[in-house]
Amino acid sequence: MIDNTSLQRSLCDLSLGFTAYHAWAVQARHERLYNIARLLEAASNVKRIRAELAFRKSHLVANCAKNIQQALTGLEPQTVMTGKVTKINSLLYTLLQRASQALSEGRDLRFDELGDLAICTSCGELYEGAGPEACLLCGTVREGFLPFTCNDAMGTRGPHGIMGLLGCAANVIERLFDGLSEEILSAPAGPYNVSLKEMVGHLIAFDEVFRERAWLILETNSPVISDYNPPHLAEAEPYRYKSSEEVLEAFRESRGRTLSLLRGLTNAAWHRVGKHEVYGIIPLTHQGNWIISHERSHLIDMAQMRHNLLIEHNVKQAHELPPQLVPHLPEEE
Repeated sequence: MIDNTSLQRSLCDLSLGFTAYHAWAVQARHERLYNIARLLEAASNVKRIRAELAFRKSHLVANCAKNIQQALTGLEPQTVMTGKVTKINSLLYTLLQRASQALSEGRDLRFDELGDLAICTSCGELYEGAGPEACLLCGTVREGFLPFTCNDAMGTRGPHGIMGLLGCAANVIERLFDGLSEEILSAPAGPYNVSLKEMVGHLIAFDEVFRERAWLILETNSPVISDYNPPHLAEAEPYRYKSSEEVLEAFRESRGRTLSLLRGLTNAAWHRVGKHEVYGIIPLTHQGNWIISHERSHLIDMAQMRHNLLIEHNVKQAHELPPQLVPHLPEEE
């Protein structure tokens, strides 16, 4: 029987651990360390599931009507001093050691260093690989596990979601440019200290790399996909000196070629595979999610840059409620 103090401490530890691993996963994804992000997301969910169990054992979950009343009145569970909020078992410790070694070499984990992961949704037990037929801790069948697979490291959008976001990007960029002078569009800003024009040039470079990889997967049998990085933001500097229309036209032209390559592909074509140096055997959808993940993060950066530039240059639009320029699309399509 767990005493109330131990249960409260466990709830506090697990909740803070969930927050810590989740925040670290977000940062790893921001640094494009997608396998390490997947490991940290899995660790976060271990803590989340076990925090929910502790929360229920603390008798803080009733029927929905009572839960709503607790939400309205303000739930204030008693808390105690915490322990190590990222306390881990031997498997997670081993996996984190592998991540530490990879980072010391300046790289992400490879597919042969971090396979698929699975978490029992009933008790939070973590397994590497598919896991046993039933959880060794609580007996939950494998169908009740939460997967974190190599192929899902970039995201889980399917062909429809990928094409939708690729197809609307040019219009989104046009709206981000709309109403801004050439001077503002060329002004360095934001955390990367580059202009909006240079950001678009960077997206064009990524689009070209994605299109080359997609062509290889579609036209050859199991090609090797190199993990070389596309040009860095700094290499897009020449776009700063182009006109906004030249920059927009360059993006439209590149994206048009990409969409022409992908348009009308069957589901089987989207699941043709290549061998990636880091992620192993991957389908085309994996690389589609790769470019979407990168592109959407920079489109959001550009929306923030636009907002800040409008305020800095005292443009009237900054004082009006703007529309949402970068559309949201749920992860599953």
